[in-house]
Amino acid sequence: MDPLGARSQFVDIQSLPTWQQQLGEDGDNSLLDQSDGVRSLQAFPSPFPFRSEINRKIILFTGDVALLNCTAVVNTSNESLSDKNPVSDSIHQLAGPELRDELLKLKGCRTGEAKLTKGFNLAARFILHTVGPKYKAKYRTAAESSLYFCYRNIMQLAAEQSMTSVGFCVVTTAKRGYPLEDATHIAFRTVRRFLENYGNCIES
Repeated sequence: MDPLGARSQFVDIQSLPTWQQQLGEDGDNSLLDQSDGVRSLQAFPSPFPFRSEINRKIILFTGDVALLNCTAVVNTSNESLSDKNPVSDSIHQLAGPELRDELLKLKGCRTGEAKLTKGFNLAARFILHTVGPKYKAKYRTAAESSLYFCYRNIMQLAAEQSMTSVGFCVVTTAKRGYPLEDATHIAFRTVRRFLENYGNCIES
């Protein structure tokens, strides 16, 4: 059921600026050729060229993902879906005790998988649960692959369920030890590639 009458603390994603709006409609961020001693960045073309239709789907939100009024929000947890972290704690607090009961029925979630529950008392209709990898430098490639599948499976499940908007948290927690910068690159690359290929079904 749509969250008619959601509490005032919730944030409607339609009220937030898109990445395209922050860049400007021409996408020019004026970073090229700012110094005579710096070679133009055009000599190193990006593997992700500017595409306004994708940038219009992206919103960078620095608040609590549990407050977003969108089709689904993402919860990062552990294999038993019982992790205690700021994202999960906030989602559980706002969603109410019914969420805990439904998670017990799922019987866990493997690393890299994505599972679906209702949003209950959240403004979001659904919650997409996933489990990020534990990071160890000597197993970096395996960790990268697992984190990729977290984002890929979330997007795939959202598309299969005809969801129009997904609010992502950072998929990994501090205690799992994944370097934030590396995790950010994987998140952006994976979501970007998905939107390039299947973006018609996702609005934001």
